[in-house]
Amino acid sequence: MYVPNFSISPKLNNLVSQIEAVRERVDSAPILPELEIALRHRAAVESAHSSTSIEGNPLSKHQVQQAIAGKLNHWERSVIEVTNYKKAWDWVVNAAKQNEPIELEQTLLLHSIVMKDLLPKTKVGHLRPGAVYIVDVIGADEQVRYTGPDANQVQPLLNDLFSWVQQNPLGLHPVLLAGIFHYEFVSIHPFSDGNGRVTRLLVKLLLESVGYDFRGSLVLDTYYWQNQGQYYQMLNQAENYPDQRVANLDPWLEYFVTGFYEVAKELSQHIDILKHLRPSKIGIRLNPEEIRVLDYLQQFGQAKIQDVKEILELPERTAQRRLKGLLEYGLIKRLGEGKKITYVLRNF
Repeated sequence: MYVPNFSISPKLNNLVSQIEAVRERVDSAPILPELEIALRHRAAVESAHSSTSIEGNPLSKHQVQQAIAGKLNHWERSVIEVTNYKKAWDWVVNAAKQNEPIELEQTLLLHSIVMKDLLPKTKVGHLRPGAVYIVDVIGADEQVRYTGPDANQVQPLLNDLFSWVQQNPLGLHPVLLAGIFHYEFVSIHPFSDGNGRVTRLLVKLLLESVGYDFRGSLVLDTYYWQNQGQYYQMLNQAENYPDQRVANLDPWLEYFVTGFYEVAKELSQHIDILKHLRPSKIGIRLNPEEIRVLDYLQQFGQAKIQDVKEILELPERTAQRRLKGLLEYGLIKRLGEGKKITYVLRNF
């Protein structure tokens, strides 16, 4: 059976404990059903955008929304990629409700959804028939960065991994289990193309199947996309699969669990704000800076422009733009005039 090489440091333990605390806040937050539905839709769009962007898709988040709504040319490859991803996301949500272990049949079906009309039919929903190499192009030269296992090893390695996850012989926390699964699955590189997207969707399936879904609204892909160089660096611990399989996973796990915590914390802050919103506000998408301002107002009652500058560590004009946006959303109101202006949360 698969035996990962890793250790659980005090820092890793502390991060997992903090994730647990955030999860409890998210799961217990009283928000309207309409808002929860909006959260899940936002998560699906954000994941479709981030996960395909990692693989080079050029569409903006707004264009991804349009594509999913059927408003862009459905025959263009970039549109097919994001619409396939959204269908695969929906499939994962439904599959997780069955509470069945991840197996090869599910994985092949998921790949067939992700890669439909993007690969020849002989490769869609099928394990790769030959060798795989990950190549870096440096100038006019190609340099092999990673060589996957032989094709005849792929299915036994996958079954071994699925069995290890199902049995969880070390009794690992779901976050650690998901992190190790992510690393090993993408290292096996079982498909001709689409490995990254399928890996990230299977991680979602794993987490949701054990009830660790943060109301179905957790999007880890954005963290990977925003930290793409580090994402690949931490995943690639060796130049070939035999060495990759036995490499120490501590750097990758620290990256994965740190990202998990950052994403979960941001989601929790967003939900804290949503608790105060009416259904008419469900279309609002706040950025992290706006969330931090609202979180400050929630804690301290009011803020001046100087407070906001210090909170965000931004120039005054940028801080003013953030406040203007929140005013236009109707989430805060301005009191006083001139130098005495303060900002407070609106009562909903």
